[in-house]
Amino acid sequence: MTFKLVDVEELIAQAKASGVSKISVDVPLLASYSNDACVTQTQWMSGPHCTKNSAWLHVDGEGVPFYAGYGRGAFAWQKNGGIAWEWFVRERLGGEYRVVVLAVGMSEAHAQSIFEQMLEMYNTRLLNQASFHRGMDYAALKIENEKKAAIRPYYRIVLSKKPAAEIFQAALTAQQMQYDLNPYRTETGRFGEVLKAMGAYRPINTSFITYIVEWHMGQDDLAAARDALDEFKRRAPRHNDHDRVTRLDKLVARGRFFRRPQWLGPLNEQDTSQ
Repeated sequence: MTFKLVDVEELIAQAKASGVSKISVDVPLLASYSNDACVTQTQWMSGPHCTKNSAWLHVDGEGVPFYAGYGRGAFAWQKNGGIAWEWFVRERLGGEYRVVVLAVGMSEAHAQSIFEQMLEMYNTRLLNQASFHRGMDYAALKIENEKKAAIRPYYRIVLSKKPAAEIFQAALTAQQMQYDLNPYRTETGRFGEVLKAMGAYRPINTSFITYIVEWHMGQDDLAAARDALDEFKRRAPRHNDHDRVTRLDKLVARGRFFRRPQWLGPLNEQDTSQ
């Protein structure tokens, strides 16, 4: 079957010329699309429809859809599909993908309506992050929420005036609990598979690693401090530029405190080297 772009404006004009007051537009959503359905950015922007609303798909080398969208101009060719889209295109498609424009010449509301139909039709195949049609593993979501709730008491402990050893143990426990979180296990379909394959970011913050590194420094165990910080940076790379993390980087590189943190308490016989 030869692919034909649905031009809604043209259909409306034909209907008016025929005296028809109401029409129904059918946009074919296929399992895969052939080369003749694909259009390059240059072709699109030099054509008559480039300034109009359109609904489109990103497809792989076999013509199978993996992302849906709508908008005007060259929006379909902008590389802004999110972390899962970026990883999939780079790692699985070698940076190459094609665009199929399904329909053009409608209102933004109608374009969004077609977009929602695409999300529903292709649901588990698409890498669109915001898609209610894909569904979610609610049993896994319940487990993740319970894990997050179990961490909350530790925030109060590390801010308390408990002995330093207790604060350190609380921070160590809570940090491991954060490492064990994996909210993307709740995602289904290709989106969940890609997030798992790429080792997507987990909800790890800087609340506990500071206490862990400072404790090891206070015990004159520079190797343990460095190992703990390196592990944190590996698991939470998005925090590598956080003020706390850069401060810890400098502390470990220096190998000693300029001013000993108050929560550690006074020097004892085991860390007089400080």
